[in-house]
Amino acid sequence: MELRFTESFDLEYRKLTRGNRVLQKRIRKQFLLLKEKTNHPSLRPHKIRSSAYWSISIDKSIRALLIIETHWIYIYHIGKHEDVY
Repeated sequence: MELRFTESFDLEYRKLTRGNRVLQKRIRKQFLLLKEKTNHPSLRPHKIRSSAYWSISIDKSIRALLIIETHWIYIYHIGKHEDVY
């Protein structure tokens, strides 16, 4: 599967990770796992009720919202739990 990032994700990512290389590295690691195995346990993937979105965990407080299609995974949002839901 290939990952595609939206403009809204790009803006949120830059704001969230500004000056935080540890978080940048963690996000990259989680997205590599997602690309290789969408149901990897450390991602804690789950479908958002009544929507097409899925959620994955980056760490204890950071989540990413995405839509999974046959060949693509579209990453729409990233941020703290309370900000992305």
